[in-house]
Amino acid sequence: MKMVKYYILGALLALVLTVTVPVLLLKIAFGWVAFSLIAVSSAYLLNYPSLFRKREDGSIPFYIRWIFVPFLLGSGLYNEYARRTDKVPPLQKIEPHLFLACRMSSQHVDLLNENNVDAILDVTAEFDGLDWTAYQEDYKYLNVPVLDHTSPTAEQLVLAINWLNQQISDNKNVVVHCALGRGRSVLVVAAYLLAKNPSLSVDDALRQINQIRQTARLNKRQLASLQKVRDGGLLSLRKELTLIVNPVAGGGKWKQYRGEVLSRLNEKFKVTVKETTPEVDGKALAQQAKDEKADIVVACGGDGTLTEVASALINTDITMGIIPFGTANALSQVLHGYISKVMPISTACDIIIKGDTLKIDTATCNDKVMLLVAAVGFEEQMISAADREEKNVGGQFAYLKGLWNAISNNENMTFEVAKDNKPAETLETPSFVIANAAPMTTALAQGAEQPDITDGKLDLTWLLPQPSSDRQFASLAELVLSPAESKKQSDSIRHERASQITLSFDKPTAYAVDGEIYEGDKIIIKTVPRSLTVLANFEDKD
Repeated sequence: MKMVKYYILGALLALVLTVTVPVLLLKIAFGWVAFSLIAVSSAYLLNYPSLFRKREDGSIPFYIRWIFVPFLLGSGLYNEYARRTDKVPPLQKIEPHLFLACRMSSQHVDLLNENNVDAILDVTAEFDGLDWTAYQEDYKYLNVPVLDHTSPTAEQLVLAINWLNQQISDNKNVVVHCALGRGRSVLVVAAYLLAKNPSLSVDDALRQINQIRQTARLNKRQLASLQKVRDGGLLSLRKELTLIVNPVAGGGKWKQYRGEVLSRLNEKFKVTVKETTPEVDGKALAQQAKDEKADIVVACGGDGTLTEVASALINTDITMGIIPFGTANALSQVLHGYISKVMPISTACDIIIKGDTLKIDTATCNDKVMLLVAAVGFEEQMISAADREEKNVGGQFAYLKGLWNAISNNENMTFEVAKDNKPAETLETPSFVIANAAPMTTALAQGAEQPDITDGKLDLTWLLPQPSSDRQFASLAELVLSPAESKKQSDSIRHERASQITLSFDKPTAYAVDGEIYEGDKIIIKTVPRSLTVLANFEDKD
């Protein structure tokens, strides 16, 4: 590098003068210059900007500053001359909220305030970021130490562009500066533009900057470095991701999988973890995440936790993800595929990182959010029979035991059903299931093809009364094993689709909604088409 050659030559000349001059004070002065330039040369040769020991607030320790005084005096004089003769102003707006500038100090405070600058990204290693008068202005400040005429590392660039994005997302005006606003700062601003708009080429980004700041330019090494980082796909803006965790779901699976989940997601996102408590549920935590401007909210728990989180995100631009920690994990099977039964955690993390989204239907059941199914009869009895301890010990076998007992009892119920705008009719059945979405494992919802979570319809499946439990077990087998066309001709299964349905009972009756049990004498369910954006294992159908 050309700069290193100059520093080494300067150091050698100063050493020669240190040895040859007879005056002691001059020997000390030239020795100081030689030591300073040798230290600077070492920083460049070793690519070690941390040699200047620049602190988080932009200050350089007193003892370090004294070592580099000769270097700082020389570079400071040159930079002052360059700024005075510069063809461009010290501060220029590249795009809304984003400015490019020379080194900021107390003489620029008024200029910063005139432009309502709130945050400063300093990419110098060798200079104090702000003197005390500027520091008192209380700007948001970040230093990414980079040596003059060199490039930041890929890790530094990722840190810098995500910090910029955070400030700009908060509607702050932020300035990026190096010594003269020509090289290092230009590289960082170009990297931010490339990350924000991946369709841009490196030349496009630099041209956009150069149209405003004509002195902006990168040397060959900086240009090659930026191109390499861009081509390597490393210029990504990390999204704000909030994990909302039910720590008791699945018998405490979060404790087991926490390390795996965070190690996977922390590489790609800025992750915040919020845990539910008996006092604070998933809906309240999702509302907090929404207020904190999270881009993605991931529900970690069973289907009940998922419903709580979704209830705060419906009809918003926030994307919801799922990590299944529950017993049934029915929605995970619908959105992630049946591979999630085998590798639920790794599959969920893969899908979150990949980022494919789908707009799905939701529904309301008596003004509660419903993602999966509502049911009376067998399904409700099955869920009611499986308590938390049984689910923790036996998993889905707890549900199978409950279903077996419900079918064995074979109790019918009679109620009024009104579908869409049709007149109400009286229905007698041991099992009535209303599905917005349901995997094949939710057997009582399979009256036809597997319910479509994007069709804007509810799938209604009910069983006709049978004289014995054996006949009802046969009906269940038919639901699971028979093709849709055969079910249409069945003597024991009925299926319809509707956008709205009302069930009316002559007394308070227990019913299930997404794995939770409620009671009432009327159930009113309506679809809310394409109202929730989720991360899924297939392409967005928009």
